[in-house]
Amino acid sequence: MKSLSPVAGKTIVIIGEAGFPSDGVKNAWAARQAVVVTSSVDIVTMHGSNETWACDAAIIDISIPDEAMLTMNEWLETRRIPFVFARQGRAEALSAGFVLSDRAADINAIVKALFGSGAGYYH
Repeated sequence: MKSLSPVAGKTIVIIGEAGFPSDGVKNAWAARQAVVVTSSVDIVTMHGSNETWACDAAIIDISIPDEAMLTMNEWLETRRIPFVFARQGRAEALSAGFVLSDRAADINAIVKALFGSGAGYYH
């Protein structure tokens, strides 16, 4: 039986500091049949463009250092891999942007940005 989830079978790499994302977030994406791969920002920065991810999309923690963020941005854009920047949890001061949580509304917003109709290859 084919899944109705738009992320079923897709590999999503989530890049951030230790503890990003939480186990609850990983489980919520897995429940939608996505393959979640986490990668430390330190590993990505050390390997730079030599890092090879076999992924369909990426979610990047907004709290990583600017230089690492720019390196990943360039690497993903060059390969036309869709990506978004997200933060873990809600912040009252920041009402815009993506939140990486286990809430259906937060997951749906990210899925739409990455794979929805008219989605660009970067965000």
